[in-house]
Amino acid sequence: ISLALSFNLLPEELRPLAAGLLVGNIRRYQNHLSTGIQTTHRAMLELARHGYSDVGWQLITNRTFPSWLYMIDNGATTIWERWDGYVKGRGFQDPGMNSFNHWALGAVGEWMWRNIAGLNPDDAQPGWKHFVVSPKPGGAVTWAKAEYQSIRGRIASDWKIEGGKFSLWVTVPPNTTATIFVPTSRADAVTEAGLAAEKTPGVKFLRAEKDAAVYEVGSGTYSFEAPFPAPK
Repeated sequence: ISLALSFNLLPEELRPLAAGLLVGNIRRYQNHLSTGIQTTHRAMLELARHGYSDVGWQLITNRTFPSWLYMIDNGATTIWERWDGYVKGRGFQDPGMNSFNHWALGAVGEWMWRNIAGLNPDDAQPGWKHFVVSPKPGGAVTWAKAEYQSIRGRIASDWKIEGGKFSLWVTVPPNTTATIFVPTSRADAVTEAGLAAEKTPGVKFLRAEKDAAVYEVGSGTYSFEAPFPAPK
């Protein structure tokens, strides 16, 4: 299902149904993945793309086998090639194919920088001429920060949840623009540098979505703040 969605092999009207089936399969596996080298990171991306970021967060924060944090809890400092590279009570997998630093499951990094940090290139404007900052908080995580040294300069995203507010700091390099999604259900209450965001010079309000207020900005450093419930 993940491969069919990722490679656009399904007609548009069947994509929501397929995404729902993907979630159903994950639920049947006790809210874990059973996928491998080609599907794991694509499954995570498709969950986010089809409105199931909560499921992606559950998968990335699972601590039971098989999961990424199971690896960390068992001594990993890099991501393993196999979910069962080491299993308590059984020991290590076949050393002939058991790397402890491998891109296969490590490709989940793309989901992390796209959804936790929220840094997304715009395919219509290559080279980060325009990009999207759209963090999707979840999983009881209260802060995240990331930066990317693009060909056009430093791009940064830094957010935290504290005191019922979501604070987001974004750096947009010279001669670039960005679309920024500020997570909130109260678009009317978003501020930038302490002022109502829609009235701040250089910040253009585009629209309010169910769970985000969307803005267009030029180069510079921005500080957004919006009402947001504390993670559970």
